[in-house]
Amino acid sequence: MQKHYLNVLAIAGSDSAAGAGIQADIKTCLANGVYATTVITAVTAQNTCGVKDFCSVEPYMIDAQLDAVITDIRPDAVKTGMLPNADTIKRIGDAMRRYNLDNIVVDPVMVATSGDMLTSSDTCNALITHLFPIAKIITPNIPEAERLSGIAIRSQGDVIAAAEQILSKTGTEHILIKGGHGISTDSGMIVDTLVCRHGNVTEFEHVFLPSNNTHGTGCTLSSAIASNLAKGHEVKEACRLAIDWLSAAIKAGASLALGHGHGPVNHLWEIKDFCTK
Repeated sequence: MQKHYLNVLAIAGSDSAAGAGIQADIKTCLANGVYATTVITAVTAQNTCGVKDFCSVEPYMIDAQLDAVITDIRPDAVKTGMLPNADTIKRIGDAMRRYNLDNIVVDPVMVATSGDMLTSSDTCNALITHLFPIAKIITPNIPEAERLSGIAIRSQGDVIAAAEQILSKTGTEHILIKGGHGISTDSGMIVDTLVCRHGNVTEFEHVFLPSNNTHGTGCTLSSAIASNLAKGHEVKEACRLAIDWLSAAIKAGASLALGHGHGPVNHLWEIKDFCTK
């Protein structure tokens, strides 16, 4: 009997520096043992120092990519990243419903690591309306969770309050608020917080890894979670495995230099030693 690849459909923007976006998604999926298909929503001109410019892909082309991939290679999980406008978000949500797709991971990308805005101002409501209700899990960082909830996050209690606020006004099943923007335990551990609709809270503690090479960590984590969901893991285990894998990728890339700003993590740390000079 012929076997089939487990696969993740990554829907996101292209990063010309290849540390984030679609390029990070592909590397992450392959490193985690699943095939990656793609729908490109935007093209960015960026490097390790920041985003220089970006343009959205025409709506008809987004529709064409979605239909071409899904009708031939039905995904076992879906990951969304940079979605530049409300129309794009609605079209993607409509396609997810039309094809009855499951294991949808929504990374509500709003701001790049450099601080550059990557979305227009109307995308927040569109995400809440069209994508969050069908998402298995959403993965905002702290600034994104503040924007989505309207709550200023200064403590771990604020993290949980923000998560509950977001869950209360959306239909999403789980939210993972990433703790890499300053919230830590008394012992200095970083905490990623998973909250489900039924109130269960899981805190994933991990050591803060000082590194200048953190470009694309959000894209990478959400793709790793989607890869684990595609392989059949439940949400809690999918998150735990993804967080551990990303921590190792950050550690492996900390001593490598690429460009003059925030370099990428080492997505292929388990597979290949890079040639260096």
